[in-house]
Amino acid sequence: IYSEILKYRPDVIISVFNVGNLNIYLLFLLKQFLGFKLILWSFGYDPVKGFNPDKRFTDKIRLLLSQKADAVIFYWEKGKAEISNFSERTEHYFIAPNTLDTNKLFNYKNLFDKTGSDIIKKELGLKEKHNFIYVGRLLKDKEVEVLLEAFSKIETTRDDCRLTIIGDGPELQHLKDLSVKLKLQKITFSGEILDDETTGKWIYVNDAFIMPGRLGLSVVHSFCFGTPVISQMKEDHFHGEGIGYIKNGENGFLIRDGDVNELSEKMNELISDQMLLLKLKQNAFDTAKNDCSIEKMTEGFDNAISYVLKNKNL
Repeated sequence: IYSEILKYRPDVIISVFNVGNLNIYLLFLLKQFLGFKLILWSFGYDPVKGFNPDKRFTDKIRLLLSQKADAVIFYWEKGKAEISNFSERTEHYFIAPNTLDTNKLFNYKNLFDKTGSDIIKKELGLKEKHNFIYVGRLLKDKEVEVLLEAFSKIETTRDDCRLTIIGDGPELQHLKDLSVKLKLQKITFSGEILDDETTGKWIYVNDAFIMPGRLGLSVVHSFCFGTPVISQMKEDHFHGEGIGYIKNGENGFLIRDGDVNELSEKMNELISDQMLLLKLKQNAFDTAKNDCSIEKMTEGFDNAISYVLKNKNL
């Protein structure tokens, strides 16, 4: 990258912010000689351990670099807040809500709206009236077994629901074994689907996207198709930035951690109350349009760049 820097002599460089990335330290050194402004782009803290520079050396380094950088862009408000609690100066901190290519996903949704949910369901082979879906890697921290246990309670009272699990990972066989143990009849393990349009169709026709464990940008993915998300409330430093988009009872649900009964109740409530379902679907899509859009993200970058260039010209 250094030959490119010397060739183009940029006014601003934006770097992914990882304290283990040696390039960052070289960029801090080079900026003294080449005069460019350095913006760091970061989640904000370790999503498992949190942020405490008084106890962890890596956090102390992260805080020092955050203060020395010309600007820092955070994925979400919580990331900024965590660092700000220990910072002497914060005026150079900005937020660019982390997201996906929402315009691409919105275009898919427009196509699906024209086709209609019933036709897409038929295409996908879905015959049940109500459907729930999980899409993602099958990892331990996703806690998909909580979803299977909750769905087993749904199956005991109704026969018009199906659960589809899309994804692959080390937990796949364990989850298949659990589904047999729970005697689940209306569950489908579809494997990994890499085609964005096909995955979008699956999310679009489902009543809710459920990921009990660690949430990331799957929330944005689901909201772009107007599908509410259900997950669990966790301790402060568990979920990724996607949790910040969920408003409990408005565009999804956040249940008590490990409460299988509450998850089952919320799933049943959602499909038993058509007005509630429609409200959550509309609010989910509105959240995607207003809070998760790619324009909202680039606005954060624009603000940070404008700030450092303004200071450069002073």
